[in-house]
Amino acid sequence: MNVVKGLSEIRVADDVSAGGKGANLGELAAAGFPVPGGFVVLREGYWAAMDYGGVREELARLHAATLTIGDDPDRLADNCRRMQDMVRKVTLSPELREAVLEAYAALGPDVTVAVRSSATGEDSADASFAGMNASFTNVSGEAAVLERLVDCWASAFSPRVVTYRAERGFTGEPAIAVVVQQMVEVERAGVIFTADPRTGDRHRLIVEAVFGQGETLVSGAVEPDSYVVAKEDLRLEQVRVGDKKYKIVHGAGGSDSRVELPEPAARRRVLDSATVLELARLAIRVEDHYGVPQDLEWAIDSGGTIFLVQTRPITTLKAGTAEESTTESAGEVLVRGLAASPGTASGTVRVLTSPEQGKQLRGGEVLVAPMTNPDWVPTIRRAAALVTDGGGMTCHAAIVARELGVPCVVGTETATSVLTDGQEVTVDGAAGEVRAGAVRKAAARTEPVTAPAPAAPEALATRVYVNLAMPEQAEHAAALPVDGVGLLRAEFMLTEALGGRHPRDLLAHGEERSFVDSMAEYL
Repeated sequence: MNVVKGLSEIRVADDVSAGGKGANLGELAAAGFPVPGGFVVLREGYWAAMDYGGVREELARLHAATLTIGDDPDRLADNCRRMQDMVRKVTLSPELREAVLEAYAALGPDVTVAVRSSATGEDSADASFAGMNASFTNVSGEAAVLERLVDCWASAFSPRVVTYRAERGFTGEPAIAVVVQQMVEVERAGVIFTADPRTGDRHRLIVEAVFGQGETLVSGAVEPDSYVVAKEDLRLEQVRVGDKKYKIVHGAGGSDSRVELPEPAARRRVLDSATVLELARLAIRVEDHYGVPQDLEWAIDSGGTIFLVQTRPITTLKAGTAEESTTESAGEVLVRGLAASPGTASGTVRVLTSPEQGKQLRGGEVLVAPMTNPDWVPTIRRAAALVTDGGGMTCHAAIVARELGVPCVVGTETATSVLTDGQEVTVDGAAGEVRAGAVRKAAARTEPVTAPAPAAPEALATRVYVNLAMPEQAEHAAALPVDGVGLLRAEFMLTEALGGRHPRDLLAHGEERSFVDSMAEYL
């Protein structure tokens, strides 16, 4: 069985085996774009390891059960811990071990690499899995590569990934490939969206940039520079310099090192105009190659060479242009930041400083945090809106908020100090503002949910159906070119409709009528 392939052997059509990240990197490399060399341990390698360790069936059973837990963070954490322990105790077969180490040796003697998860469904047009599965940088040596390979596999069963999979309707057995790629000595890094992810405007692209490795940007740890470019004539329309308080660099001994950036270095532009436009031209070429707007990650080394380290379709584009506020009135503006996810929501503030405090958030409250990473996903999905001190519009938290339909404002700098627990506010994700008080929403014009029409009708002998897991995805599913719903995951509807109570609990207390009425009202 072929369980390892070089990036140059992989194309975008291989996403089922190589995962979204691996398939897209292979496609970029084959098309001549600047991509660091490497290889992919295919999902077949993951399955072979789980079969060899005798845990695959038990993992699948426990994972399926965990998807239906709902808002029970303690049980979710316990199940995920059990699944991750099972994966980490697996011993690799001699054949798999030899295949991985042979591919690693081909890159050079003890070369420093990044070991990056590439899950099936990741980096697709429907789900980004932005920052969900684990990735590791500055890995060197055979033992370290094998250890991080297993860590990537185990990350498919973290609470944040399981929550995201349930929310996005990924109910099948997880399958994860792993990309092993030569490290670039990064001086500057960032993200490019070849369309505005907030408004759907395809005439402009957005470049965000930080000093050092891109982890500080995608994690929302610092406020990046933001550059807006008109695609038609490559005109730099807007420059916003962020407060980049520190950078991550390749430190001594192969580990990442944090370097503080005092003023005025923290407020210095990362990119000059010529470099912004060079990145813009490269991103437009990638978009033209794929035919759809792209979310790219890039890095520049000390010699000024640009590398592409990831690309994926933008998952949150809507038809039309900028969303307008639908509030009839509002109080004073308390904080302003970057409009990261459109929509308006009112609620009481809950200031949290770590994902471990997530249980304190009640459904419908406004989550306010210094910054968020993917560990916050189980909490974000319960929030009415999200507001952060740091981060940019392309950080992982902003991407996930857009996918979940949660209004989001990032980069406010002062939200956690200005806003207080219990304070009633309104978050306008389209305007990038948080206002005092709750507001009554005006009757908003309902925009039709649209899907791209095919160039010509295509006759299919096989009927195509969707699996529907989350009620809020019904309108999106209805707009797809499918024949109907093949599987409706009623257990998710039960969780929401019954307020977290188990049906047996209602029946045991003689509340059959309440059970029926709650379901009828919810439907």
